[in-house]
Amino acid sequence: MKTLRQLHLYLGCFFAPLVLVFAFTGVIQTFELHEAKKDGSYVPPHWVDTLATLHKHDVLIKGDSPTAMRVLVTCMSLALVLTMVLGVVLAFKFGRSAILVLGALALGVLVPFAVLVLR
Repeated sequence: MKTLRQLHLYLGCFFAPLVLVFAFTGVIQTFELHEAKKDGSYVPPHWVDTLATLHKHDVLIKGDSPTAMRVLVTCMSLALVLTMVLGVVLAFKFGRSAILVLGALALGVLVPFAVLVLR
């Protein structure tokens, strides 16, 4: 179990900065801050456009090769899934209540579903 905790810790620490970048750029795209308005009332700042390019095309400069970044993002995605699974395993192992862990997992499924369906 100690090895799993260390794996969870180090994978999480290594990929946390990249996950934060993609979470931030995802919010930019969710609110469409990377797109200029057709009437010209809004033009995104250069840094927003640059980050959107990173999020959408895995490059900072349009036209560059995205291969290395795609490999890194794929590794990040796999590590994120693994650390989440390890986190749930650790929650069951070291949490005070399996019922609370199951409840949190259930809410993690139900709340996003409800938000999507009931809007």
